[in-house]
Amino acid sequence: MRYCTGSIFNQRHAYRYGSCLNANYPICLCTDSALHTLSGCRHTKMGNMIIKRHNMASVLNVQALQKGPCGANQIAYAGIGSADKLSEQGLDLRNTANKTLPSWLLPKLTAHAFKASSRSDAILFET
Repeated sequence: MRYCTGSIFNQRHAYRYGSCLNANYPICLCTDSALHTLSGCRHTKMGNMIIKRHNMASVLNVQALQKGPCGANQIAYAGIGSADKLSEQGLDLRNTANKTLPSWLLPKLTAHAFKASSRSDAILFET
């Protein structure tokens, strides 16, 4: 919501209000903005934080789907973090193919095309 209203405080705002000497993002020194802070920075530290935030949100989605009245109760595929971290958060990982799409999902692709295909965060099914 704060992104939509432009109220995420960043270096550009700090510079505008006289709180700092320049409007550059302190980690990568590119011009700062809300978009840059949330997902545009290509610095390694920021990239890792963005991936971690994405994985945490995906885990919350999967947990909600599993607990909901119409939710799936088995994870067939999880591309949202390591198996250790997923089990720490209480996700049932029996029979889960971690990071690899099941071959039955896209049976007509060549091996090269299958490897290059985009990956979903999770595939759930009801048993």
